[in-house]
Amino acid sequence: MKELEDVIRALWRAAADQDEGELARFFTVDAQILWPNTGERFDLPGYLRANCDYPGQWRGRVETIAGDGSYSVARVWSPEGDAARAVTFYRWRNGKIVQMTEYWGDVGPAPAWRRGLSLS
Repeated sequence: MKELEDVIRALWRAAADQDEGELARFFTVDAQILWPNTGERFDLPGYLRANCDYPGQWRGRVETIAGDGSYSVARVWSPEGDAARAVTFYRWRNGKIVQMTEYWGDVGPAPAWRRGLSLS
């Protein structure tokens, strides 16, 4: 659904701009945001604070969005050169996110023990 893809792209722009007001408009007031890698679970005010109080600036580029808007993959980076990918799953209610689950992973080379195996 093109309109959900547009929402997801706008959401990532607002998150990178750390614009709390703009970011909040994409979520229901009772939204839950889950970061399973760190075991964190946020309500909307907690998520907004975690995102908007993030130290430093970062940018992102959405690489993939499922045609039905159920998930996205984005590459994010900071000016210092750190990079990560986020795979985000969305549950929607009336065009707004009611649950968002994000898995973050560092972008980098395969570990040395696997590079030596010539597996890829």
